[in-house]
Amino acid sequence: MTELSIKLLSSVPGLPPILQTIHLLGLAMLMASAIMINLRLLNLAGRRQSPQEMMQRLFPWLFCALPVMLFSGLPFLLARPQRYLNNPVFLYKAGFLCLALLLTVVLWRSYRNGTAQHQHWPIKLAALLALMAWLMTAMSGRWIAYADYLFWPG
Repeated sequence: MTELSIKLLSSVPGLPPILQTIHLLGLAMLMASAIMINLRLLNLAGRRQSPQEMMQRLFPWLFCALPVMLFSGLPFLLARPQRYLNNPVFLYKAGFLCLALLLTVVLWRSYRNGTAQHQHWPIKLAALLALMAWLMTAMSGRWIAYADYLFWPG
């Protein structure tokens, strides 16, 4: 799989920037949905719509963005795994992503099951933590390419 990814990325004209563009469009779709959902749960945006309605409307966009990002980013990881797996910023991204996904699924399930109305401050705390985790995932994802500037050889 590594050889195939390297061959595709190096021999198909324009493929790396096309995949990066698709990845960034997926990021925009995911972040727009995640930010609006969490700001609504924090009662900072979209107050005219109930949290349930907003989540019902935006969660499909969030969950559709995840495979788009996975399949557009995977060829880069498979082509040069040592570049990413030895990069501490990539490991931060993976950790923040796991935390963001976990909190998002917890919020989604709590609203789907109707248990969120009885847990006011835990939902707000989870929304705040999820928002921060999504932002840190996006930020660390952008900083992967600049890890050499962050961690100078000592």
